[in-house]
Amino acid sequence: MKTLKFLSSTLAFVVLLGGGGCSFDTSEYSKVIIEPRDHRFFVRAHGEIISTESDPVQLGNVRGEFTIAWMIPEYSEVKAGDVVVRFDNADMVQVRDRSLLQLERQQTSIDNFINSSFGERIQLGHEDIRVDGEIDIAAIYTLLDDDMFSQNELIEQVGNLEYLRQLGEFIQWQIGTHDRRHDAEIIRLEANLQNTEQQVDSQQEILDNMEIKSPSDGTFIYGSSWWGEKYAPGKTVWGRSQVGQIPVRGMIQAKLYVLEVDAVGVEVGHEVVMRMHSALDQQITGKIVDITHIAAPLDNVDPTKYFTLSVDIDAIDADLMRVGSTIDAEIITGELKGAYLVPQQAVFIDKDQAFVYVIDNKGDINPRDVTLGHKSPTLIEVVSGLESGDSVSLVAPEEPPSS
Repeated sequence: MKTLKFLSSTLAFVVLLGGGGCSFDTSEYSKVIIEPRDHRFFVRAHGEIISTESDPVQLGNVRGEFTIAWMIPEYSEVKAGDVVVRFDNADMVQVRDRSLLQLERQQTSIDNFINSSFGERIQLGHEDIRVDGEIDIAAIYTLLDDDMFSQNELIEQVGNLEYLRQLGEFIQWQIGTHDRRHDAEIIRLEANLQNTEQQVDSQQEILDNMEIKSPSDGTFIYGSSWWGEKYAPGKTVWGRSQVGQIPVRGMIQAKLYVLEVDAVGVEVGHEVVMRMHSALDQQITGKIVDITHIAAPLDNVDPTKYFTLSVDIDAIDADLMRVGSTIDAEIITGELKGAYLVPQQAVFIDKDQAFVYVIDNKGDINPRDVTLGHKSPTLIEVVSGLESGDSVSLVAPEEPPSS
């Protein structure tokens, strides 16, 4: 197996450093003897199979937060229309029922106001008719011959007619005022009623979304929150949140995580060798197609930072490679033939120039500029500046010699 070969190669290199391939003079400085060797650089990673194309399973376009009461077990095979998620609707049912009761009370208030207003309007109408009749009678008396009534009687009739006309105008004002107040109050009451109706419709829409059904046939995969925590019963979900997905068969990719401190030399295009925990005897290969620019924690509990890598898989086996399957991986950052390698600790940097301390035959230590190549968290390739047989100190001298 390649993993065992990698481990064997690494162990062999360590043995050479401590044995025949490299020698250390512990009485002076620990050192490594430079010899050309073949080596494969790799970085370890872990991750999972993810879907690159799927049908979302999400809460409708409703406002508020909702508590998941039940979810079908993850990786269950479902058919289109199967219920996969249910939310706790007890609180919303109570809210909707209170709104329905308020709606009934508002409709009753409108009916009572209309009946009361209608009665007042009838009374004002009757009063208007009565006054109009009295005005007609009073007007007749003012037209009679002066010989039939005394001057005082005629003056009284004229005054009575003027009073009735003023009373008639007042009643007309009352009728107009009543009608305007009636219309304004009806508008207010109906606006309140319409607002409550909208609330009921909104609450009913929410209740209609308390069950989510699968949009298609396939395997149901749980969704995750912003922090990467998978949804589960008891978790809170907001409107339009994607609580799950139904992956399209065969449309997958590997998502890998590399420790920030180990990501030295990892680049887009590097080969990746992977094994799924569910099929350790199956080797999967692929290439990195994307790397996040910034390392970040995987959750809000562990502060350890990782770079996230997207890996295209060379040969997809839809039956074997299931979404959610966990993976261990080795990222091949370089394969060298006859290269000069030194431990990371032996390389020093001064003003962007790399150098090492070389021990000559007399035991003197002198700095030497070098050009670096491939890097790993433990080893560095020296492209130029060293020759086979050079002794390189693993530590800086206590008092570096002056140039």
